[in-house]
Amino acid sequence: MAEKTTALRGARTSGIGGWRDDAGREAFESAYRVAMAELPPPERTWDVPTDYGTVRAYRFAPSAGVAGTHDRTPALLLPGWGAAVPMWGTNLPALLEERPVYAVDALGDAGLSVQTAPLRTPDAQAAWIDQALAGIGADRVHVVGHSFGGWSATNLAVRRPGRVASLSLLDPVQTFSRIRWQVVLLSIPSTVPFLPQRWRDAALARIGGTDRIDPDDPVTAVIAAGTRHYRSRRSFPALFTADRLRALAVPVWAAMAGDSAVNADPDAAVSRARENVADVEARVWPGATHSLPFERPEEVGAALRDFHARHDPA
Repeated sequence: MAEKTTALRGARTSGIGGWRDDAGREAFESAYRVAMAELPPPERTWDVPTDYGTVRAYRFAPSAGVAGTHDRTPALLLPGWGAAVPMWGTNLPALLEERPVYAVDALGDAGLSVQTAPLRTPDAQAAWIDQALAGIGADRVHVVGHSFGGWSATNLAVRRPGRVASLSLLDPVQTFSRIRWQVVLLSIPSTVPFLPQRWRDAALARIGGTDRIDPDDPVTAVIAAGTRHYRSRRSFPALFTADRLRALAVPVWAAMAGDSAVNADPDAAVSRARENVADVEARVWPGATHSLPFERPEEVGAALRDFHARHDPA
């Protein structure tokens, strides 16, 4: 009860995200439970205290019967804005074939994590992830991020590289290219609760790169409920400078969606990644939209398994 009260109070506190009201939080949690039921059952669940709030984290066990997979370096999944852990349902089975997987709900965003302090700086954005990993005993991980989660993953690798074995980015925003200004405008109706539902649905569909969203899809329901009922106070991230990208000391794999509605120039993003990151594998995926991990789970899963296997610490 105390955490729920804190989350609601956050909606009215400067710099701290929170739910607009109890009914909205309950609607989100209901959708979240339905979507989580589609995922493999977590082996363990934590609510990890950090300096910035309590982080909901899960550990998913690798596929049974495959020798040595429990001892391999785990993957860590960082979700896109408003998506939370359920977004990874289509990707988890492929990753669990070879290693354990951790996943977290981002602080300052819709999910079961509860923010209690502002996240105004990139260092704070890296610190809560670092502290959460310490709290669950994950010394080193292959970090995978989609969209804003891709920025968060890169920011962690820049500022807390000791935790990161490798970095995998799925159409990351504000990382190798700027976000389209049209997307910033589209995000406004998706988060205004009193606008007609069809307006919000249309905005979410265009950001995701589809003509319309499926209201019966569990992950779509989670994202729709989160954007409607949660008021995020996270600062919008600045584009990484060339110097920051050159400071990356871990192997990087980047997939830019060819038909992304979010990134302005995927080809230029790949060029910038190759020019500034010492150890990078980056390419454009033709025909893919910003929903790349959901659209092509088998291809994405195979590419991630291969990249992680080649960069497991000795």
